[in-house]
Amino acid sequence: MYRFVALLLIGSSVAAAVEPPRLLDPNLQIELIASEPELVTPTGCCFDDDGSLLVIECHTHFPPDDYVGPKTDRIYRFDDSDGDGVLDRQTLFYEGGIATMNIVNLGDGSFAVATRSDVVRLRDTDGDKVADERIVLLSHNTAAVYPHNGLAGLTLGPDGWLYVGQGENFGEPYELVGTDGSKQIGGGEGGNVFRCKTDGSDVQRVATGFWNPFGLCFDSARRLWGVGNDPDAMPPNRLMHIVPGGDYGFQFRFGRAGVHPLQAWDGEFPGTLPMTAGTGEAACAVAMHGQHLWVTSWGDNRIERHSLVQRGATWGTTSETVVQGDANFRPVAMAVAADGAVYVTDWVDRSYPVHRKGRLWRVVRQTDDATATGDEVPALTAAEQQAAVLRDDGTLSIDERRKGLDNADPFLHQAATFGLVQTDQLASLRRESATTADQRVALLTAWRWQELVDPSSLAAEERRVLMEWGLRDESEAVLLAAIRWATERDCKDQLAAIQGLLQRPETSPRLFSAVIASIAYLETGSASRRSRDPAIEKLLVDFAGNSNATPKLRAMAIRRIPEAAETPTDQQLGQWIDDQPDRVFAKEVVRLLAARSGKTALDLLASIAADERFDLQTRADALAGLSRNADVYAALINRASLPKQPETLRVEARRMQKRNWGGDESRPDKDDLEAWMPLIAEGGDVDAGRRVFFRTTCVNCHRHSGRGARTGPDLTTLSGNMTKKRVLDSILHPSKEVGPLYVPWKILTTDGNVLTGLKLDRAGAGNSMRFQGVDGEIFEVPLADVQQQEPVDQSIMPTGLEGTMSIGELRDLIAFLTQE
Repeated sequence: MYRFVALLLIGSSVAAAVEPPRLLDPNLQIELIASEPELVTPTGCCFDDDGSLLVIECHTHFPPDDYVGPKTDRIYRFDDSDGDGVLDRQTLFYEGGIATMNIVNLGDGSFAVATRSDVVRLRDTDGDKVADERIVLLSHNTAAVYPHNGLAGLTLGPDGWLYVGQGENFGEPYELVGTDGSKQIGGGEGGNVFRCKTDGSDVQRVATGFWNPFGLCFDSARRLWGVGNDPDAMPPNRLMHIVPGGDYGFQFRFGRAGVHPLQAWDGEFPGTLPMTAGTGEAACAVAMHGQHLWVTSWGDNRIERHSLVQRGATWGTTSETVVQGDANFRPVAMAVAADGAVYVTDWVDRSYPVHRKGRLWRVVRQTDDATATGDEVPALTAAEQQAAVLRDDGTLSIDERRKGLDNADPFLHQAATFGLVQTDQLASLRRESATTADQRVALLTAWRWQELVDPSSLAAEERRVLMEWGLRDESEAVLLAAIRWATERDCKDQLAAIQGLLQRPETSPRLFSAVIASIAYLETGSASRRSRDPAIEKLLVDFAGNSNATPKLRAMAIRRIPEAAETPTDQQLGQWIDDQPDRVFAKEVVRLLAARSGKTALDLLASIAADERFDLQTRADALAGLSRNADVYAALINRASLPKQPETLRVEARRMQKRNWGGDESRPDKDDLEAWMPLIAEGGDVDAGRRVFFRTTCVNCHRHSGRGARTGPDLTTLSGNMTKKRVLDSILHPSKEVGPLYVPWKILTTDGNVLTGLKLDRAGAGNSMRFQGVDGEIFEVPLADVQQQEPVDQSIMPTGLEGTMSIGELRDLIAFLTQE
């Protein structure tokens, strides 16, 4: 070990050449503290007790063959050499480690450092500001070696425990072993948060269901927050309120894309918890700053500021971008100084391999305006205090805790569920005493958690009995919980029972998807790592073509088949609908043909539209499927619009021709919502509204019932959950509420062009970014051509959408979107 000293040249030509990111809060200013060559590819950072900043310099993250840097990582110490408040001196604190990700002050003069494969404690024992003691606290034993999906997140809890984030680890088996031999084992369940004492003993699992929980922090009310650097196929990345025993839905065993039916992203699956808010791509760190949570987005070149909004026993947020850089601003870690300044490490370049670039920034307030940071976060609410009692109070009777299981608030339900495990009441809760579906879901969820943290605590026979009990239940939620547990444990002995669920007289699309996905996994032993799973698709095609199955179940199978799938062929679909013209089944066949939109598919739609053997709604659906090729099929559309044709066909054809309304149609001002309501509130044809949705611009951005684009929110969930007034308002004023997941971006290219679009599912590490424009078209921008990018406050949803359709079409569309 040697000592290295270098004075930073603040204000030098090197620093002056760096273009700082833009600040979107006028109360803030940003300063460059260090940059290459003195500091390169920095990752984690933290302050010591003296106010000096320790910064990890990573040299081992995919080093190129010709890399000239060190063979191991370094940790530098930045301090103020002359007392003027500027960290102007850089010295080497430690050299060593591979894939070093994070560092945290343990408060006793030592520091915990996370690498991919271990957590070590570093200490300067002789006071020379150089670490000379290294002790391994946790060993992450696994065959996986990818640099940033092992151990990463670190924070010291107010309870004195060290909290550690583990990534999805490619689903490989692992054991996390502490200094006393305590361990947690797993593999396939995805990312986790663990904790141990600061001496590395008593390793415990805190929560599961993450991708890569890079960032962890506690707020002043002792809440634990985390951000996950999550799959590209399932945006957005997530900010999460992490509670003991929480399951946040992701499992690597079911595919790294995050779209498998047995995964959840926002608490959709029984027993899982929702995210607090969506964040930018490649979220790396979360830090508490005043009353706000700050989050870095490596992929979107920005730092977000989240304000807490109470949501029962947890919190949502409203977010804003406070720092926005260009393609060469790649924020990673943050550390908050005693004076409130936020120090940010910057990877700079989009490439994953180390590249000899790097920066360190300081974000400070320009004024004493209290609104810039505010006070501390809110104290625990009454609901949060109730959750703590349900979770931890050993004096609470089992009947009192059982009542908590029926609470509709997912965090209260989860607290009571975990409380069964935490207080050793689980074995005392008999199956027959779980009288409600929520209680039975909790019982399965609690035993599943118990087995995860202590595999020896549940015998195989006991698990079999519990699963069979769950798979006999009448409740869909209980069935889903049992299916997921049986599938993730690869319990092939439950395959027949799971297959038998397809014979139930009432099977929802959600349950059907879960059953098919479970069968595919249990039969093949794996799931695809991509967005599409060939095993699932084969089962869907086989099921859809099974003439002995009910039309309803065959329709569910068709709905799940991607339009890009090679099978069934268009000819097969045509034969199926000829043999089974049932409306429910025919509707899905027509929707798949329309989504494919090739010549064979379109000719089949034209044939169906003209065939009197089919019911009028199916014929009208087929006619609407030709709308984007109306010129080719103009003769058919014209015939369908004639007065002698059935009303359903004639109305649809005339709508396609824009002949049902004109400029004389009376329309209120779009700001007069009350005047609009009488026009759309009553009546409305759901089938006609479905056709409006799929033949207009709606489908360019939105998805419904398995078809359409994923750019905007999936509108399937609106049914029965939003009022007609609320939906109408969102159409008339699309920018009134723009969710953080759907904020468009303005891109200035190096040749002076200005483009606007919504970012799509491609990570910031690629060579280009994909966007969807206001016209629905997809376009790409090479990163080398991006001069500047910034979010805009206008929705990608076009204004004046109501003016592109008649009042009748608008009424039908809203009836479709809000149907019970």
